[in-house]
Amino acid sequence: MARIDISFNGNQALIPRAEELARELNLPLAITGESNSDFQLVITSERLELRDVRNPRLSPVCVDFTSLDLRPYSNNLSRRQPLARAIGKKTRTVVDATAGYGQDALLLALMGFHVTAIERSPVVAALSRDGLQRFIKHTGINLSGRLQRVMGDSRSLLPALVPRPDAIYLDPMFPPKRRKSAAVKKEMQLLRDLVGDDADAVELLDICCAIAGDRVVVKRPDDAPPLVPEPSMSLTGKLVRYDIYLAQHWADA
Repeated sequence: MARIDISFNGNQALIPRAEELARELNLPLAITGESNSDFQLVITSERLELRDVRNPRLSPVCVDFTSLDLRPYSNNLSRRQPLARAIGKKTRTVVDATAGYGQDALLLALMGFHVTAIERSPVVAALSRDGLQRFIKHTGINLSGRLQRVMGDSRSLLPALVPRPDAIYLDPMFPPKRRKSAAVKKEMQLLRDLVGDDADAVELLDICCAIAGDRVVVKRPDDAPPLVPEPSMSLTGKLVRYDIYLAQHWADA
């Protein structure tokens, strides 16, 4: 497991916030700025940052949604894009069971779906919350009733959901490419380093298919095999593919 601690950027006024976050996440607080950890969550006056202590030359990572194109018919929010089409025309409620930094959950909520975003890493959930709070402050958009964030393991939380969601969305960690590419975003590489691979993704898919009212949608690289063979259908985007497992087909298999 990666070692993580909490710090701040030297502004003494930030100490109470750093102490509060350390208590919330049950992580050590590095008041002096020195760290023996692999990563640091650093509170600045503008945002929450994840820093790789092992490689200080890497720029810090934060979650920033303020650059999203929010025009009603933009590629981000169009119901004609592959993600929205995969989720389905008749879908109203969606659970993002592997929310990560939360961008897909936010986009789905902005499209009009009612989304519950579940993330099991407390550190990733804290980064996502910070980015969402800054997005709401920047745009003034009210997401109340459209986006609910939950911290926990979807394998144990999903069976307790009442009513069942129409669709469940899974974006498990992509399998690593044989050759490292500069196109791999640093935030995704840090995410992999922080939380590891989703070795239980197939187990989670099985749980999701037993719970989803209509379908489970799995995001995959366009060149990777399906998480489980023979999805009911697939939709391909520019770099990714959405494999759709209809709950009825899964039950009949």
